[in-house]
Amino acid sequence: MKEIIDVKMIEEYLEKNHFTKTEFCKRCKISMATLNRILRNQNINVLSLFRVAKEMNVPLHKMFRSI
Repeated sequence: MKEIIDVKMIEEYLEKNHFTKTEFCKRCKISMATLNRILRNQNINVLSLFRVAKEMNVPLHKMFRSI
């Protein structure tokens, strides 16, 4: 399966801001399981992805990889 979400952007954001996954999930109001699904590009809910994009202060379309 092709990777749709730019996972590297999320990982770099976590590292740059010194957030743990738990902290990031609380800030985004998503569960740890949801974040793990996003990072594995599995069955992603658009609302959850929108919350992640909002926390990172990037437009939703930037979360998707260029094909």
